[in-house]
Amino acid sequence: MPEAPFEHLQFTRREALRTFTLTLGAAALPGALGITSVRAATPSPTAAASATPAPVVSTSLGDKLNLISGVGGNIALLAGADGALVVDSGIVEAVAKTQSELAKAGPLALLVNTHWHYDHVGGNEAIARTGARIIAHENCRQRMATEQFVEAYNRKIPPSPAGALPLVTINTPTTLHLNDEEIRLLPVLPAHTDGDVIVHFQKADLIHTGDLFFNGGYPYIDYSSRGVLGGLVTAIRDLVAMTGAKTRIIPGHGPLATPADLKSYLAFLETMLDRFSKLKAEGKSVDEVVAAAPSKDFDERLGQRFLKPDQFVRITYTGMLK
Repeated sequence: MPEAPFEHLQFTRREALRTFTLTLGAAALPGALGITSVRAATPSPTAAASATPAPVVSTSLGDKLNLISGVGGNIALLAGADGALVVDSGIVEAVAKTQSELAKAGPLALLVNTHWHYDHVGGNEAIARTGARIIAHENCRQRMATEQFVEAYNRKIPPSPAGALPLVTINTPTTLHLNDEEIRLLPVLPAHTDGDVIVHFQKADLIHTGDLFFNGGYPYIDYSSRGVLGGLVTAIRDLVAMTGAKTRIIPGHGPLATPADLKSYLAFLETMLDRFSKLKAEGKSVDEVVAAAPSKDFDERLGQRFLKPDQFVRITYTGMLK
């Protein structure tokens, strides 16, 4: 493992503020994090895939941790006496199912959003009403609070209604201490969006990647939110450097993954970055690149889920041109 993974993290404040540690106990939590009103989630391009009815599955990961799938993006849940911590909140259409699963962990203390897309923040408003405080990248809050235009889908996203904006925003590595677990929140430079946060449960050796990692499918890179393939490659390289032989990885979408799965995904991303870069240097248009089918050797393995091969190529290459 490299000595200093995440050298590309988004460090924009003074050195003294690089690691801001919140020690969160059940009694101190409301005063520590109760700041202002919250707002609700907005639709996103990935919502269409996530809105398809699917069985809700809760899988125990040990160490008081559970993976909840089938409610939009994958959700991680850490239970304990300090109050439960949730990573992402799914789609609003499934919020009743989500809350039913979360209720098994007892009172909720914190909700961490990995980015602003609807299928990851759709349940924010309802979960905030139960008393959970929301933490996210500062760009996540900014995008939720203002109208967005997603060019890939020719779609305007209105500002969020009141109820689910993050109360605490970060842009440097932040450590949470909750339920005898050390949780590292790691913002990265623009990759899937410009507001991605990785959540690392250090004692449990478990990482939630948000939509930096689509396990078993082509990734959606939201270039309207400043996402870009090169940034995604950098983020996944750093993620690989964090893993050990027993690390478990929760992707934004798809099944629980291993370090081998993540390395395979990185090899695919690096191959596509090399191919797209060469096509860009040759001055190829988006239509020419789509026609050339540069992802064809990955299509059978990755092209059967949310993004079909032509969509992946068109969206990703367009983002590189911009």
